[in-house]
Amino acid sequence: MKLQIILLAALGAGMVARTTPSSAQCLGDFDGDFKVSVGELTTAIDNALNDCRFSGVRFVDNRDGTVTDHKTGLMWEKKDNLDGGPTLDGGPNPSDPHDADNTFSWSDSGTAPDGDAFTAFLAGLNGGTSPDGLETSGCFTGHCDWRLPTSEELAGIVDETQGTCGGGSGPCTDPILGPMQADGYWSATTFSRDATKAWLVDFSSGGLAEGGKELHFFVRAVRAGP
Repeated sequence: MKLQIILLAALGAGMVARTTPSSAQCLGDFDGDFKVSVGELTTAIDNALNDCRFSGVRFVDNRDGTVTDHKTGLMWEKKDNLDGGPTLDGGPNPSDPHDADNTFSWSDSGTAPDGDAFTAFLAGLNGGTSPDGLETSGCFTGHCDWRLPTSEELAGIVDETQGTCGGGSGPCTDPILGPMQADGYWSATTFSRDATKAWLVDFSSGGLAEGGKELHFFVRAVRAGP
């Protein structure tokens, strides 16, 4: 009886949600069609009642430059303009924080997060302004809490069936997260045995490695969704 009540309440909420469509992905929309079916509602409720067991489509393109991970609830920045590596003509574009060819340093001072991954890349995503102090605008997709992922979060999007890990080409991750380099990406996590290094994920092998914070690697931002 309780499950029937929950289903009816969820159905009612779903009907209300359909009357006000949004460009953002609906919770429970596992197949990415921007609608929540009875079957998807049943799956979502079953997951909630059984320790949030995940099923359905994991990654959904929100069509606004972000991808939602339904397994973790994280929202990932989506890159663009993958047209060459950092040493090729027309590759990086520092004026575009989403350019997949841009590389950044973790630290300029040795250990502190003061490299351009923080001072330029994240600042560009989170640098909102307000004319009256009551409403902030100008942040990427209206969110001002973008950050570098932890090493665990970044390693969590490795897919060993994709890209070079799966015997093909390209990065070892779901194609919906592309365009992306098959190379190293900075995490926000400092290497515990040497504060001048931080963890990164190599998306050509799917493995973790530590690198000197002064080095330049690729980055992508994440935030807690929705």
